[in-house]
Amino acid sequence: MKRYKNIIAVCMACILASTTVLAQELTQNDEVIQQQNQVYTSPIFIEGKATVKKSSTIYNINPYNPAKIEGLGESGSIRFLHKNGMMEIPLSRPLYKLSDAYADKIVCKNGTWGVERNVGLKIFNGTEDWQKVKEGKFYNKNTTIFECTAPEKVLARNGLCTHFDVHLLESQLKNIYDGISFSENREKIYMRTMNVKNMSTIETLSAYLKAQHDAGTPVKFLYALEECQFEPFEESVQYKLNDIDWQSVGFLDTDTKISTMAETELNQNLFIVKQTGNDIMNQFLSAVTDIKIYGETDQSGFYVMNIATNRDTLGLSIKNDQNHRFYGEIRYDKSDFLSSKPAEIRLEARENAPATASAEIKINLSKLKAPVEGVYGFDSSTTGINDNCIQQKELILTAYTPVVEGVDIIQYPDNALINGAVDSIVLIDKNGNSINTQQGISLLKTDSPMTLALENDNSVKASTEIIKVKKQSGAGLEKTVLFLGDSLINENAYTNCVLELFKNDDMNIKLIGTRGTEQNKHEGRGGWSAYDYCNETTKYGFTNPFLNNGKFDFSYYMKNNGYDNIDYVVVSIGVNDLNVVGHNSHDEIIHYFDTIFNSIHQYNANTKIILNIPTMLFSIESTDGAKNTRLEFTKTLIEQYSNRELDGIYLSAISMAINPSMNFKWTESIDKSQPMKVSDTTHPNMHGYRNMATTTYAFLKYLAEIEG
Repeated sequence: MKRYKNIIAVCMACILASTTVLAQELTQNDEVIQQQNQVYTSPIFIEGKATVKKSSTIYNINPYNPAKIEGLGESGSIRFLHKNGMMEIPLSRPLYKLSDAYADKIVCKNGTWGVERNVGLKIFNGTEDWQKVKEGKFYNKNTTIFECTAPEKVLARNGLCTHFDVHLLESQLKNIYDGISFSENREKIYMRTMNVKNMSTIETLSAYLKAQHDAGTPVKFLYALEECQFEPFEESVQYKLNDIDWQSVGFLDTDTKISTMAETELNQNLFIVKQTGNDIMNQFLSAVTDIKIYGETDQSGFYVMNIATNRDTLGLSIKNDQNHRFYGEIRYDKSDFLSSKPAEIRLEARENAPATASAEIKINLSKLKAPVEGVYGFDSSTTGINDNCIQQKELILTAYTPVVEGVDIIQYPDNALINGAVDSIVLIDKNGNSINTQQGISLLKTDSPMTLALENDNSVKASTEIIKVKKQSGAGLEKTVLFLGDSLINENAYTNCVLELFKNDDMNIKLIGTRGTEQNKHEGRGGWSAYDYCNETTKYGFTNPFLNNGKFDFSYYMKNNGYDNIDYVVVSIGVNDLNVVGHNSHDEIIHYFDTIFNSIHQYNANTKIILNIPTMLFSIESTDGAKNTRLEFTKTLIEQYSNRELDGIYLSAISMAINPSMNFKWTESIDKSQPMKVSDTTHPNMHGYRNMATTTYAFLKYLAEIEG
C-alpha cells in the first residue's frame, strides 16, 4: 500500500480555500497584462492516463488493426483504501491523458472536488452527419475522405484514435492511408479510408462505425479541449473526500497515484526571473527549452514582450530596451502539441532591429496548453532573457582537409558560418587581400593555410590547413573500407561515387557491409543515430548487426559476417542524434560515438576512423536554426576529436563540399511558368554526393600516404 505523507495539510488548505485570486494588472508603455481571475486549485490531484495497445505494431492503426486505448478508471470508478475502509469515486467516463498539459484530473477547486476535463472524447456510432469532403485538394486515388460535424472547436489539433492514425491538416492532405483529423476551420472531423477497405460510400462507412460500436469496440477519438471543463462530484462524494486521511490512502489500481502540482518556474539559464506574474506567460515560458538571438552583438536587455493569439496561430514578440523587436509564430494546424521534441519558432527582425538579425525559440509543446487569449505588457523585469542567449557569429572549420593532385575539391564557406545566415564570407590570401567566395573555393588553387573571414567584420576569422596529396599515393594497395551511418549512406549514392573515383586509381578499395548492392556494400540505415546503433535491435525496418547482448560489439559484427580485416571505417552519423528526444545532449552523443570508436579499436587498434562532420541543409531561412544546431555540434566534435590522429580518429569536413543552394534535389513544376522547387532540403542530389565522395576519396588517399 502506497503512503503519501505530509499531504493532509495541503488537502485541508484545498477544502478551506474559497478565495478568488484577483487579477493583477501591470502597466508598461500603456500596455496592460491581461490576466483572468484565477480560482484556487488544490496542489493535490489524481491524473489520467492513455495506454495504447495495438493488435499489431507492424502496420499503422487502421480499421483492420484497431488499437485499444485505456484510461484511468475504465471500470467506471476509482477505488482506494483509507483508514475508514474502501472509497469509490464514480466517473462519467475514464480519465485520459494526451500530454502534460492535456490531461484529465481529479482536483479540488475552491473547496469543490471534481474532474477537470482537458481531453475531449468522440465515440462514433454511424449516426453522424457524414458527407464526402468536397475540397479537391484532399482528393487522391487511393482513399476516400469523409467529414462530419465536430463536437466542438479546438486549438491544438493532436489526439489519439483507436482505429485511425491522427493527422495534422498538412499531413492529412498528403495521406494515402487511413487517417483522422480536424478540418481547416476546426468545425469538422475528417476521416479518410483506403479504398481497398471497401468503405468508399457514406452508407458503408456508417455501417462500419455502427458495427464496431455495437460490437463493443467503437471508434474512439481523443482530442485536446480548447478550455477545461469541470465536473463537480455529488455532495455525498464531496463529504467523503473531505474526510479522507490522505496519509493512509492506497489505490487498488496500481497505475493510480496522488500527485502534487509543482510550482511553475522558468529556466534560469534562459531567463532572469523564475516567475513572470502571469499564469499564461509562466506556463508558456516554462516550456521553453532554448533561446537564441542572432545578429545583435552589441545589444542586451531582451525580454518576451507578449503572446498574441487567434484561431489559427500563436504569435510571439521579443523586444529589448533599445526597442529592437522580433516577431514569429506557429500555426496550430501544423504544430504537434503531444510531442516532447522541441518545436522551433523563428522570429524575424521587425521595427528598429537590424535586417540581418533574427531570433529562435525552442519550446516543448507537450508541456503547453494552447493559450486561448494573448497576454501583453511585459518588460525586462518580468520576462527578461539572459544576455548569454545572444549568439556570436563564428566560422567553424576542421583543422585540415586533404586534396588529391588533379582531383579538385570545391568548398562552400557558407556552410561554416554559425549564427549569421546572410553575411558575405571572403578568402584572405597570403597578401591580406579579400577574395569573393560566392562561387566556392578551389582547394587546389588556394594556398595553405586557407583563411576565411566575414567581409564586414574581419574579427570573425578562421583558418584550416590544405594538405596536398600525391595522385600515386596508395598505388598497388587494396584497402578494406566500411561506411557506417544514416540515410546519407543508405541512399547508396555516396558510397557508389567513392567507388567510381577509385575505378581509375592505382589504389583499390573493397567495401564491406550487410546492406547495399553488389560491390557497393555499406552499413547505412535511414533515420538512425549513434544512440540507435548502441541500443536498438530494430528500427524503421532495419535490423542492427552490431548489437550483441544489448551492446555495440564490432568484433561480434566482423566475426558474425565472416570479415577478417578492416582498414578504414567512415562514420557518418550525428544529425539524427540531435533529434532523439531525451538523448540529444552533446555529452550523451559523444558517449555513444566513443562507444562505437572504442569497440572498433578493440577489434583492431590500427583501424583508422574517418568521422564526417554533419552536413548542412538546403540554405533557406527556415533551415537556419537547424544549421546552427548542427554547427554547434560540429564545434563539440572538433573540441573532442581534433588532434586525435594518434588514436586513429580523423575529422572530415564533407559538409564544406556541398553547395548550399545547388547541390540539392530540385523538381520542376507542371506549370512551366513557375520556378523549380527543392523537394528535399536534407539529402543532396548526385552533384552533392559526388562532392562528398571527392572529399572522402582524398582522405582515404591521404591515410594511405601517411601509412607509407
